[in-house]
Amino acid sequence: MTKCPICSSPLSNDYYQKDTFWISCLRCGNCFITRSVRNMLEGGAFNLSETQIVNISGWIRENQGTDIDLTKEKLYSLKTLKTLTVSEKADKILIYFSKLFPVAGASLILGFNKVGEILNTINHQSFPENKDDPFMKMFNYNAPILLPIISLGRIINTDEFIYIIEVYLRKEKGYLSNSPQKITPAGWTYLESLRQANPESKKAFVAMWFDPEMEKVYDNFINKAIENSGFEPIQIGRKEHNNDINDEIIGEIRNCKFVVADFTGNRRGVYYEAGFAYGQNIEVIHSCHEDQLKDVHFDINHRNIIKWSDGEDLYNKLLKRIKATIA
Repeated sequence: MTKCPICSSPLSNDYYQKDTFWISCLRCGNCFITRSVRNMLEGGAFNLSETQIVNISGWIRENQGTDIDLTKEKLYSLKTLKTLTVSEKADKILIYFSKLFPVAGASLILGFNKVGEILNTINHQSFPENKDDPFMKMFNYNAPILLPIISLGRIINTDEFIYIIEVYLRKEKGYLSNSPQKITPAGWTYLESLRQANPESKKAFVAMWFDPEMEKVYDNFINKAIENSGFEPIQIGRKEHNNDINDEIIGEIRNCKFVVADFTGNRRGVYYEAGFAYGQNIEVIHSCHEDQLKDVHFDINHRNIIKWSDGEDLYNKLLKRIKATIA
């Protein structure tokens, strides 16, 4: 059984083409990885700690639906991901439960009691050789359901999983019931408070460098990608107003569904506008020209930034990202 070079969980698919592997991991999800990076990971060259492994796995799983290229530079950046608090881990797990079982009152049909066996087998790589072995039948049924939860929650071991489910979500917060397992009314109320701001808005704010060449990129590619996704692009430099420009920017961001922040030119205003959107719980799509990606500030270079070579490339990638994560 081929194992994931990041988390050691089994791969459900794995193929090689032009010095790049496409891997599909039961825990991490799908990503592209170069041969050299895979060799480095399997040889221990990155020296990843247990915490870094779960952080990177969770990041990959969280960004499914987009093209993820794990280069050497990207992995070194992902090593610096912050460790989530218990409440942040619990939030991600609860949100995922609500997506798996979106109807209130539905029972969470999940084999939580199998998590220990699954993680222990992965950690020791002690899989039975016989595919018809009863354990393998249990593993093949439960692992594809449970491992994404473990990944999103950045779960390190069975004890942590049990603590978050049983102690934190069920006993402390009362967001899960027992026998049958369901999201409680308190849980649904809490999930409502976590909802993305302005879910009905059709506006997309664009934060970018007001450079003549970038304005052409906006007119011919960014603008069209947003419009062809069914949204109205808002670029503050194109809007007529008599207000203080900072107030106008804040007002537009507050009213949009998502922000496209292009960091080409490394403008401070783009960082400010993206940061303000984060604070409002508004989704931010990051992009940057490939020649300037190295200049992006350390605090956001672990984001899933769209790396583009020309306007057409940006259009295609931005359209795909909006449709996968917003629309």
